Amino acid sequence: MRAPVIADVGHVALRVRDLPAAEEFATNVLGLQVTERTDDTLWLSHGDPHHSLRYVAGGEDALDHVGLVAADTESLEEVRKRVESAGLRIVSDEPVGRGVDDGFTFSDPDGFVFAIYTRMRPSGLSAPTSAVLRPRRLGHVNFFVADPRRTERMLTEVLDFRVSDRMADGVFLRCNVDHHGIGVFPGPGRIHHAAWEYPSMIEIAAIADLVDARGGSVLWGPLRHGMGRNIATYVLEPSGFVQEFYCDMQQIYDDALHVPGVWSPEGHKWVSLWGPHLTPDGFTELGLPPASDRTVRQD
Repeated sequence: MRAPVIADVGHVALRVRDLPAAEEFATNVLGLQVTERTDDTLWLSHGDPHHSLRYVAGGEDALDHVGLVAADTESLEEVRKRVESAGLRIVSDEPVGRGVDDGFTFSDPDGFVFAIYTRMRPSGLSAPTSAVLRPRRLGHVNFFVADPRRTERMLTEVLDFRVSDRMADGVFLRCNVDHHGIGVFPGPGRIHHAAWEYPSMIEIAAIADLVDARGGSVLWGPLRHGMGRNIATYVLEPSGFVQEFYCDMQQIYDDALHVPGVWSPEGHKWVSLWGPHLTPDGFTELGLPPASDRTVRQD
């Protein structure tokens, strides 16, 4: 039996109306560093890869694409075949953006674009000092879509994601040992948030203190989710995209032995084990739609 074709969530690329504000937030709150820039594009990284977040200046705040890392060259070719067989639209046959050395992009029925690749050049960043609140990695992204089951089928049948937990029509899916790499829930057709892993709750608290010191407030948290068991705090960036800071995610090491949980939407335990902290009013309406032209921005 072959290994799953997707190994990791690699990066998120956003179009933003206010590029300087996006850079200020990403560097001073997220703790990312700029690895390359042009007049209208920024590439930022948390560490080894050339980029884990990309901002492109434009006339809208929207998702350009999500980058998913294929396990190897054979897996990349397999995904390409499956995308064609499923009748999904190929957006570009070429790698997208600087730093990515191979791959292609396609869009799903909701217009969200995914870039599939295996090779990204290194960032050249030095290791963070103890004073730097730099995340370890980009861990996952969450979508709110009109038909979660359709998106689930695309992710499982084309990209080999596996179901970790369900809640009503929502689902968390994994592509590696992390409980989830993508979450899909019913909602207004938006990518809601990206999530950055930090070493411990100490860093999560420090970031919340930083947001307060800047005169802002966190959207929600800290709390420990029932599904995934990660400790999480959410902050809104200038574009309207939500960024999550988390640690201590549940790990699933044996796909054959894991039985997906089915959580009840009644009560609060599915979303918060620590108390009745249901999602704040308007929380699920946040996030960004897919880009209106349903393309990807090249350099």
